Amino acid sequence: MRVRWNHFKLLLFWLTVLAVLAFEAEARKRVRIGLHKNPEPIEENIKNELKTLSIKHNLNVDDTKAKTKTDTKVPGSKVATLENLYNTEYYTTLGFGNPPQDLKVLIDTGSANLWVLSSKCPDSVAPCANRIKYNSSASTTYRAINTAFNIAYGSNSEEGPIALSGFQSQDTVNFAGYSIKNQIFAEITNAPETAFLKSQLDGILGLGFASIAINSITPPFYNLMAQGLVNRSVFSIYLNRNGTNAINGGELILGGSDSGLYSGCLTYVPVSSAGYWQFTMTSANLNGFQFCENCEAILDVGTSLIVVPEQVLDTINQILGVLNPTASNGVFLVDCSSIGDLPDIVFTVARRKFPLKSSDYVLRYGNTCVSGFTSMNGNSLLILGEIFLGAYYTTYDIVYKLIGLAPAIH
Repeated sequence: MRVRWNHFKLLLFWLTVLAVLAFEAEARKRVRIGLHKNPEPIEENIKNELKTLSIKHNLNVDDTKAKTKTDTKVPGSKVATLENLYNTEYYTTLGFGNPPQDLKVLIDTGSANLWVLSSKCPDSVAPCANRIKYNSSASTTYRAINTAFNIAYGSNSEEGPIALSGFQSQDTVNFAGYSIKNQIFAEITNAPETAFLKSQLDGILGLGFASIAINSITPPFYNLMAQGLVNRSVFSIYLNRNGTNAINGGELILGGSDSGLYSGCLTYVPVSSAGYWQFTMTSANLNGFQFCENCEAILDVGTSLIVVPEQVLDTINQILGVLNPTASNGVFLVDCSSIGDLPDIVFTVARRKFPLKSSDYVLRYGNTCVSGFTSMNGNSLLILGEIFLGAYYTTYDIVYKLIGLAPAIH
């Protein structure tokens, strides 16, 4: 059973929120509510407080640019629009079956399987209660496969990896205007509540290489190519960092790229291991601390933060002056008043520098600020999640095994 990195996408958002609320509660001398004793009320409080913060700080994007921008996409490509939840979750809508059943799925370059919640998952199973689920009996193009499916997502919790299970099915999948025929995916019927933590998502869309797909299932983008639906073996990702916007959270471009969304030229680097979108990074430097020299890194839109090896994180936390260096949940807070004084971090890829300012790598929720760096037990890779991908436009070529990067235009 292969472990994936996606737990940061599914879990880190709520861990971050819980850390923020706990920190502000302590600062205001409020009585803390035990999460495990009374989960539902605290969950609603989290949602309400985050909604308030998004309004307070005017996180809605200016749609004027989106409406007037000249179409500079590569001819023959199509766009899957993205939704952005608090700069920690990016998802798109796929249509399953005929007639199409719309389900929201996380986009994830750190895995290669497509799965959604199944109507056969009863409401008595916590993650499936009151959710939109795929109903095979409502589709005229459904074909039963019934092969068992199991996938696990890594976790720092004492319980170990988060395991999801179900079975394989086949149906038409509508993706950004393309109709993928005979796409095999998984219907999930059993999952722990921690796999969702009240997230509104219905599944995950894996965009990694087929070599890491569970059960050797052909990923959707490979079928887009095999069925001649895209002209090029390239997809591109552009993330808006506007907090919450269900209309303009970014773009996943299928079959090409859009030069209007980045400045300068794309810098290309070869994939060093075709599983994840992995490459060899020349260096990474924070205030004179060089924590990467020809190290292995991956681009992972399924991860919210930047994940560094455990031995590196302690030094980074010292440089940033985190307020809770012993936090066991991997969410570290910094003094909001110090953001302007924090140093840039500079990544070097293929002899070109890709800097991040402190305003890029610190997430701000009201008066509480969260460091964009964390670690995971046993991980030796440098995982560049949405903290990095929000600043840089990226392209991914499956056939030629190339990654392209350029500064994103916001």
